[in-house]
Amino acid sequence: MAATPRAEIERLMALQRMLETRTSGLGASATDVLKAGAAVLEFAGREEAVFFPLLPLLDPAAKAELGGEHEQLAEDLELLDWLVTTTPESPDIGMLAEAIARRMRAHIERDGRLLAQAARMAAR
Repeated sequence: MAATPRAEIERLMALQRMLETRTSGLGASATDVLKAGAAVLEFAGREEAVFFPLLPLLDPAAKAELGGEHEQLAEDLELLDWLVTTTPESPDIGMLAEAIARRMRAHIERDGRLLAQAARMAAR
């Protein structure tokens, strides 16, 4: 039996809260940022699938921003991983990891607001 859209959204909201907790304490540790980033990108795939039926109802700017942020995050995580692999002593690693961590926190917070809006729409 397939889950209802509302149940899927609620499941995603629980995952979003876990990610919010996980990313709240991230700093400049490249290893931690890469692991958290992988979890955020995995969540993004689920998020887009759940949002798909609601996309016509979402603000076009929010839709465009959602996909663009996921792509940018994936690229930044690849760059961080490359730096860690090729130049582990680079001072840029800590700065990049911190910047990615800040962006992930902001993204996760915004996702929470979008999921709450989606839950309200699915309840109608």
